[in-house]
Amino acid sequence: MPREEFRYRTEFRVRFGETDLQGVVFNANYLLYVDTAQMDYLRDIGVPYSLMRGQGYDIVIAEAHLQFKAPARFDEFIDTYARVPEIGNTSFRMAFELYERASGRLLASARTVYVIVQESTGEPIRVPAYLRRAVREFEGNGATEPE
Repeated sequence: MPREEFRYRTEFRVRFGETDLQGVVFNANYLLYVDTAQMDYLRDIGVPYSLMRGQGYDIVIAEAHLQFKAPARFDEFIDTYARVPEIGNTSFRMAFELYERASGRLLASARTVYVIVQESTGEPIRVPAYLRRAVREFEGNGATEPE
């Protein structure tokens, strides 16, 4: 998906400790970047993690797919694009693309599924109306049905 189709962007600078002996970002750190971008996205559209936790909800990752395209290296800036293409009953999907800023090369793409659960029991619950509304207003993509 072209990055122009994403409405949200956040950035990271690769830290030395995120690289491996090959001098590139260790593969598991891409999930850290994706998870951080997910939290940034929700915060920036008005649904910070603290709001959900304060209401007794939590977000757990149920599925993650990463496709590596090119290596990132120490001190490079990574622009991470994120969107929510779909919200289901108890879960929502996100799509991500990570680009190295200076060259514009695509580093990785990812797709994830997050489930909303009751914090006290871990049982899945319906995605809260305020989250659906915030995504719908931000994305304007019909990803959610009306409450």
